[in-house]
Amino acid sequence: MGQSLKKKLKNKVLQGQYITNIDRQPISEEDMLWLSKGDLKAEIESEIVEVQDQALQTKYYMTKILNTETDTKCRLCQQFDETIDHITLACPILAKEEYIKRHDRVCAQLHFNICKETGAQLDKNTGMNMCQNQ
Repeated sequence: MGQSLKKKLKNKVLQGQYITNIDRQPISEEDMLWLSKGDLKAEIESEIVEVQDQALQTKYYMTKILNTETDTKCRLCQQFDETIDHITLACPILAKEEYIKRHDRVCAQLHFNICKETGAQLDKNTGMNMCQNQ
């Protein structure tokens, strides 16, 4: 990304969120290849960019950007500001169940991809994608 564009975006309240975050944690150009491959539908890509820019309608967004709410606390835990990062990574209520489900789905997909790459046969009789060596 060009330095002038990066600087311009960084100075914006909303769009600058993603640029500020990637400055804190280095992201390589390889990490951004999904943008140039064209594999995603426009709606999905748009939603991903909204999440990266912290532009989803969280209570924090409504208060700080839209100036409509007064309370920024999470609807579920009532402890922390309701931001994208809090919802996806840190809410103690969601951590009990939802994060585990997400973890399990990611692991199942990785398992499936590994079986496919290694040529292992998938066991169709079980509810899970269990590999059986040929």
